[in-house]
Amino acid sequence: MTIGRSVLVLIFLLLNFLFLDFPGVKIIAYGIILYILLDYLYYKLVYIKLNLERANKDFYLFAGMAESAGVIIKNPLLLPIYAVIVNDQSDLSISVRQVYSFLNSVNKKGARELSYTICGKKRGLYKVGPTVVKFVDFCGIFSFEMEFDTKREIIVFPSIYPFYELPYKSLQPQGNFRNNLPIYEDVSMIKGMKEYQPGDELKRINWKLSAKQDKILVNTYFCSVSLDSYIVLNLFKEDYSFKEATFYMESAIEIAGSLAYHLNVKKQKFGFVTNCMIDGKEKLLDIPVASGNEHFITIISKLALISPSKNIKFSNAIDSLFSLKWGVAIYVITPQVNEELIYTLLELYKLGHSVGIFTVGPRIDRTLGLKDVGFLPYHLEIENQVIKVLPVEG
Repeated sequence: MTIGRSVLVLIFLLLNFLFLDFPGVKIIAYGIILYILLDYLYYKLVYIKLNLERANKDFYLFAGMAESAGVIIKNPLLLPIYAVIVNDQSDLSISVRQVYSFLNSVNKKGARELSYTICGKKRGLYKVGPTVVKFVDFCGIFSFEMEFDTKREIIVFPSIYPFYELPYKSLQPQGNFRNNLPIYEDVSMIKGMKEYQPGDELKRINWKLSAKQDKILVNTYFCSVSLDSYIVLNLFKEDYSFKEATFYMESAIEIAGSLAYHLNVKKQKFGFVTNCMIDGKEKLLDIPVASGNEHFITIISKLALISPSKNIKFSNAIDSLFSLKWGVAIYVITPQVNEELIYTLLELYKLGHSVGIFTVGPRIDRTLGLKDVGFLPYHLEIENQVIKVLPVEG
């Protein structure tokens, strides 16, 4: 039927409705009009009152770990929302789909969480959102499509691995310098139990376990020291001039993050410096010595976002250490060692700092004689989810 004929039919029906007396038809017509008006009001209320927000306010993921993501849709009305389509966007680098779609109903004055799984495949900064909501009324007459600003940045941290026999220089300083910083037991870090012996302090007794075991047991604790540490990471691109350079760069970053984690577990103060590219700019990223979980999160967040530097040499990062106070344990993470680096580190050693050198590249130079000048040379490899620490002989 053409538009012209449809208009004529509508005019004819309207004239019949106005001038002819068909009460039944009028009741039906009024009912349809009222229903459409109520349907429009319902549609309008849903359009105005429907609320949607991100379920997770802040996102932090470690590479290789899965986490739940999604949105919460809220219905403040006294009527349920019977059908609404929610499309949430996600970065393909952290999920298997670019758009997650949900068809759900929401009870009156209720809320529903719509979630899906994301996985940090690789360290970096990613995004989820925005979210689009589609709604159609009962009759399919009125509908809307609304976009909610649910964008969130998701930081994927580098993977954290345990060390196999990591030599903590900050727990046992090396060299001929006398250690004036004592080692204390940390009562918040219980190591184990032992039977009571004469001389043990009464406050160490674990009364609950002693009652169960029918013998007196005392707590033993891990040690915590006041000696500071500094993690120095080499990300100068030219120093990674070998095959699989990206793999070794990522390994170096993961080792730096793992070392920061373990120093934090030991409740030590530590700083971090590296030559890198971050936020689109090349810079010497230097985070001063501090302690605590917030400090660790700051460092690991930076490690998630950095990339190699093309112009800032590693020597710039090393030079920044000459302002440190006496007795800092310096952990140098680099793909290779040369004579210039050794001479610079030797000057730091003479200033009272213990220096440990961790190489992560495929080149191991055993002819430098680093032990002869008081350094601790090690080669680090990540294998089977563990960082192997291999002493470099020579």
